[in-house]
Amino acid sequence: MKIRIVYKLVTVVLLSVLNGQIYNNVRAKQDGLSINISYDMEGKLYRGDKVAVVYSIDDGKNYSIIIDADGDIGANVLPGKNNEVNWLLIDKDFIIGKIINFRIITIPEGMVYVDGGNYMRSSIGILNKEVSSHAVELGSFLMDETEVTQREYRQVMGKYASDYAGCMECPVENVSWFDAMDYAQKIGKRLPTEAEWEYAARGGARSKSFSKFSGSNKIDEVAWFLSNTESKQPVGRKKPNALGLYDMSGNVWEWCSDWYHDEYFQVANKINPLGPDYGTEKVVRGGSWFSNDVFCDISRRYKLKPDYRDTNFGFRCVKDI
Repeated sequence: MKIRIVYKLVTVVLLSVLNGQIYNNVRAKQDGLSINISYDMEGKLYRGDKVAVVYSIDDGKNYSIIIDADGDIGANVLPGKNNEVNWLLIDKDFIIGKIINFRIITIPEGMVYVDGGNYMRSSIGILNKEVSSHAVELGSFLMDETEVTQREYRQVMGKYASDYAGCMECPVENVSWFDAMDYAQKIGKRLPTEAEWEYAARGGARSKSFSKFSGSNKIDEVAWFLSNTESKQPVGRKKPNALGLYDMSGNVWEWCSDWYHDEYFQVANKINPLGPDYGTEKVVRGGSWFSNDVFCDISRRYKLKPDYRDTNFGFRCVKDI
């Protein structure tokens, strides 16, 4: 059977200041049941970074990562001309007749690509009050696999965030929202919006079913919390969610960029909501090692003054594509 794919060639020049790669002369050609994507690359990958191909079938509105291609993708790709990627079209009827845009990107070490998409959010407020569901649409972004660790924080900020120095691979804590923002800006990243955080915690577009906690309905599989630990733990030891993100439930609460408002999502822009324009408290999500299971629910919202610090509050970063 011959499948005819309509696609648009897109030349993409992507310069990453942090990663130092330039991709250009991107072109694509269908060959039977596969698409061959070629590109030129300038600049070497840093250790742990990966080359990836993403595509869009809605004129660049949303991009999805290609996870089943082979060729010059992943780690250890060398700079040069005419790098090639082969993408088989078997079982991909959803792209038949579509115009396809391709982009070549670098995924930095320790980050995962989160496909943009839609989801229905239904939050649990501070007083355990159920809030009606609201549709949210997000673009694609990169997110840290784990919470920022003590080691990572010290390498950038030149100091420990707390007096606890016995576990460099544990999440940094005792950081205020201002501290987290400062760190993120220094490395060219930012804090996630509340909508991005919840979408990623749910597993994004790769989630097959709803889970109460990030990656499972069984909290012990995915979270460090009050019933299974007496302190924070090294990151990445529990089961990840569908996106490969660790500790989105438990270990430490995570700061989001948004100001908190009880009813924000009832009036918010449905596309890439950024949070209220002003407020007195910032959003934190995910629960911690000092929380019971109720607060580790990924629908649970919480709030704190942005200058607040404690031993169970940390953060992770995101990066725009």
